[in-house]
Amino acid sequence: MPGSGKSTFGRKLADQLGRQFFDLDEQIEKMSGLTIPEIFADAGEDQFRMFETYALGMITQLNEPALIATGGGAPCFNSNLELMNEAGCTIFLDTPLEIIIKRVLKDKATRPLVNDMPDQTVIADMTKLYNHRLPFYQQAKFTTDSNMDEVVAYLETL
Repeated sequence: MPGSGKSTFGRKLADQLGRQFFDLDEQIEKMSGLTIPEIFADAGEDQFRMFETYALGMITQLNEPALIATGGGAPCFNSNLELMNEAGCTIFLDTPLEIIIKRVLKDKATRPLVNDMPDQTVIADMTKLYNHRLPFYQQAKFTTDSNMDEVVAYLETL
């Protein structure tokens, strides 16, 4: 979900484990030469999802272990979740919806997909999106409330 802390948590975890880190949205922007909002505006969501699946496939084929922070929708499209689960360990950051909404509203000006929406619309849309995506997220191999030590301990058992 937007605002769940994927990129922040992923960077910290990669640093702690000494692994390479990829933010999938950043990789899509590098690959396409466009920002995510530009892709959505110029080519639409279907094209964005194709870029997303392609970039994810490229990263998962690397020979070195890495951490990937995906966009919140990535697990919900084009068998991406299956690809991620087959390629390695998937982690669901189970951030409470109230915190997600608070973060998205706080950063609304920097989020082109919601910056023109009234707060009540953002709240309703985030709630609907969360409820739709939760069953996908729950298929991750590991769930945490962003407890770094818990994740490191789990990863060390693999």
